[in-house]
Amino acid sequence: MRVNHSIHTIALRRKIRLEEVSLWRNVFYDLSERYCTGVYRKSDDEREFYVYAPKGVIINLRAAKNCGYIGVTINLNSLFYREPQRVVLFYLDKYNLKTFDRNLRELFRDAQLGAPEEFEFMRVDFSANAKTEDPLAYIALARKSGVPNGFQETYPRFDNRKRRKAINYAYSYDLTHNREEYAISLYSKADQLRDDRNAGPADRREAEGMLRFEAKYGASMLKAHFGMTDLHYSPEKLYVFLTASSAVLRKAMCGCVPEGTYYSLPAARKLLGRAGKSVQRERLLKWIEETSRMNSACKARRKLCEGLSFSQRAALMQFQRESGINPVTIGRDWKRQSLPGLQEVFEFET
Repeated sequence: MRVNHSIHTIALRRKIRLEEVSLWRNVFYDLSERYCTGVYRKSDDEREFYVYAPKGVIINLRAAKNCGYIGVTINLNSLFYREPQRVVLFYLDKYNLKTFDRNLRELFRDAQLGAPEEFEFMRVDFSANAKTEDPLAYIALARKSGVPNGFQETYPRFDNRKRRKAINYAYSYDLTHNREEYAISLYSKADQLRDDRNAGPADRREAEGMLRFEAKYGASMLKAHFGMTDLHYSPEKLYVFLTASSAVLRKAMCGCVPEGTYYSLPAARKLLGRAGKSVQRERLLKWIEETSRMNSACKARRKLCEGLSFSQRAALMQFQRESGINPVTIGRDWKRQSLPGLQEVFEFET
């Protein structure tokens, strides 16, 4: 099965005058009453309207200090089909993109929002699904990659430092960049849907064995990566984002998860033993053994590279990639001796 590198969600936003907020609130409440749908009051200044939620669209209205904002969050495939699509991602071709754009404009007219071009892209969630025999095994291996420089775990491991009450995030690996509007997430789709009360048995069956990988770009990242100064919506811009999905996702994956096949520690030692003695071989073996001991490839690499020059570090990284051996190893109690790397699972070109 070919992996579809696509976009799951886009978020659009339009700035309005502060005095317009109450007028728009009345518009959206009238729509909610007409369609008999709910409203979520996030705060005194913010509301979410679920008028078009069955089509994958949520409208947000927020009053800020000197202005207001209308936000529209859109599940591309749900709006394309005009019904909930919780598993399958939007497939790009000219017909599908044209249909999506037409459905978007019809919805905006019904909601009295004006033209989509009045809204700007504020977030794009680049996404891919891949089928595996054991998604949770890959989550465990990804977590052993550790936290790269410049990132932090999106969710803390404990809900309160004093209580130290553990939170179970066994089905996901989530990182947020410290400075950029950028986050990545790898998770078991079936387990995520078990926590979704709106998901049905058919959704959960379809998601069995599925890994979802997402790279979430905020407005500043979109501008920087694509060299854009204007983020106002157009189907042409959406096409550019969709065609770039594979490259964006590969860059995100390789920036957070080491490449290479996962082996057990004895199997990795045996493979490296065949490579013949060299400085890089010894350094990679040390990295693998320290990763196994420290449970973090990032921490082990930082420790190993403390006394190395830039060129020595670069040579080690190149040797590791060329070896095809992931520094993260499979646990002793696992039945397998090897597993394909995540880059191979998601069919990212190397």
